[in-house]
Amino acid sequence: MAILNSKLLWWYLVNTGTVLANGYFRFKPNYLREFPIPNMTLEKDYLLETLVDQILDLKQNKPESPTKKLEEKIDEIVFDLYQLTNEEKDIIKNI
Repeated sequence: MAILNSKLLWWYLVNTGTVLANGYFRFKPNYLREFPIPNMTLEKDYLLETLVDQILDLKQNKPESPTKKLEEKIDEIVFDLYQLTNEEKDIIKNI
């Protein structure tokens, strides 16, 4: 869930998907099929799971709660999983 909601996947979809009217994107399984899911350690898996659970808990109990910092932590972990350079991270963060 963390990877599928990360800025990296969004960047991938923006650059490989089909744009519809008004800038909307079409999400189909075919667009995601080529996106690689990296192997990860149990530690990183647990950390991502914990962060996602915190976001879900916040949104369930207080929908207006800000989750940006938690989402940014997830993005950094995902960037590390894919071994992105700082330059690549900057490109993706600026979409």
